[in-house]
Amino acid sequence: MIGNNLSDFFGGRRYLEDPNERVVISRKQLKILQEKAEQFDLLSNEFEEIKVQNQELKKELSVLKEDDQKTKELQEQTEKYYNSLVRVQADFDNYKKIAIREKERFEDQFMDKILKKLLNHYDDLLRIRNALEVLENTEDMKKGLQMIVKNFEKVLKEENVVPMNSEGEVFDPYKHEVVLVQENDDLPENVIIEELDKGYYLNNKVLRPARVAITKKSKIKI
Repeated sequence: MIGNNLSDFFGGRRYLEDPNERVVISRKQLKILQEKAEQFDLLSNEFEEIKVQNQELKKELSVLKEDDQKTKELQEQTEKYYNSLVRVQADFDNYKKIAIREKERFEDQFMDKILKKLLNHYDDLLRIRNALEVLENTEDMKKGLQMIVKNFEKVLKEENVVPMNSEGEVFDPYKHEVVLVQENDDLPENVIIEELDKGYYLNNKVLRPARVAITKKSKIKI
């Protein structure tokens, strides 16, 4: 589902849709892609023209090989076009590499946005599930909700989204966000004692930091 939406975007669409809202790219990003496409067309046309000219010069060289002077001039001209062809080919190859990197970068950005939205919905489902646990006569609702939760977990696993286990770890600003600090003289400072919102990795990179509570030493000394 995610891959199809991204392919649609690079086929001409300026936004992709999820069930709830649209993800929009900026005019600047669209303009960059349009400029690169135009450069690609120009390089391709120039490449084809030089190939045709090179073939024509080779034919002339075969006809005029009896004339040493003309042959020399033709060889020099052929070499000139050949060197130009090599440069165009190198430029064309470099452009393809740049275009591939840009496409992958945009895909990663959209993937991150979509997965973060899925995680927010997943958090809401878990809260509802936990709330239903204390209610009576809700077995059917619990079963239905549990199926939805499992489907969400399956999608996240397929997209290589892995949950963090932060409790007991030392606070790391690159993957944790502190929302609560509690005094605790039994533990070292900056130890995570509770995950308020779980964090997640995507392909071993932090997709969403964990929101945590950490310890600090009491200022009052007895």
